[in-house]
Amino acid sequence: MTAQILITLDGSPLAEQALGCAMTLGRGLPAELVLLRAVSIPLDTREILNSAGLKAAALMEQLDVEANDYLRKVAGQLRDAGLSVRQVVRHGPAAEAIVDYAARTDIQQIVMATHGYAGISRWAHGSVAERVLQSASVPVLLVRALEGELGASREPMSCRCILVPLDGSAVAEQVLPPATSIAQAFGAEMILFQVPIVYVSGSLIGEWYLPWQGVLETAEQDGQAYLDRVACRLKEQRVNVSTAMQIGAVAESIIGYAEANRIDLIAMCTHGRTGRGRWTLGSVADRVLRGSSMPILLVRAG
Repeated sequence: MTAQILITLDGSPLAEQALGCAMTLGRGLPAELVLLRAVSIPLDTREILNSAGLKAAALMEQLDVEANDYLRKVAGQLRDAGLSVRQVVRHGPAAEAIVDYAARTDIQQIVMATHGYAGISRWAHGSVAERVLQSASVPVLLVRALEGELGASREPMSCRCILVPLDGSAVAEQVLPPATSIAQAFGAEMILFQVPIVYVSGSLIGEWYLPWQGVLETAEQDGQAYLDRVACRLKEQRVNVSTAMQIGAVAESIIGYAEANRIDLIAMCTHGRTGRGRWTLGSVADRVLRGSSMPILLVRAG
């Protein structure tokens, strides 16, 4: 069965900045692109319409027409680029419509922009993305929308090097299957990355420097052994994989390594905590998302 990727749009150029990544994935996996736009009338607007003697149904019909016209135009452009595309309009709040549609159909991944607000009828992308991440059962690829780059929305995403931060737990490893599929499709290198974290007498080592060099060296050795074991499994799947470690604050280390090594995509879990010495994955993912300009594939840990 052909993979399906859901791209969420609201009619704004900011949301369209997710299209470049979606197009790259659509060609490489390959996959059918499903363009979704949610339309709804806020409760306060309904009350105003009712008080004025107007019917909300007429406005909803107009919103439907506008949404379908917009998606038809975008879909046509993507088909002209050789991609398989279909369009869907759903009623209701954006996040709920996105999650519900993905759950009811065979969607393997959601692609969306992370922020931007353009007009009263537009989404606040950040809050929509957050609510989708909290509820979606499939990986979500977030593209950080930038006001100054509206003309680059259809630029293809490079996918030669994928950074996969791991904390040594099975929870964090839940990102490996979707990241591996992308790596295999594009022949990309996967870099398994870890920031050693240990606690000694209530003090955290790794987030900041403390004079416990021997303990930290042991943590590094244990971390490298773990990364090597995971890499060995991936090599059996014919994945081009390497490992890397860095001492420092976790999120900042991930961002710094990605920027210094021309990483194209970061793939990680969104939450979970397993033991005192593990990362709090949700807060790390949030800080990486806010501090990095590159696309991030997030998997909600089960």
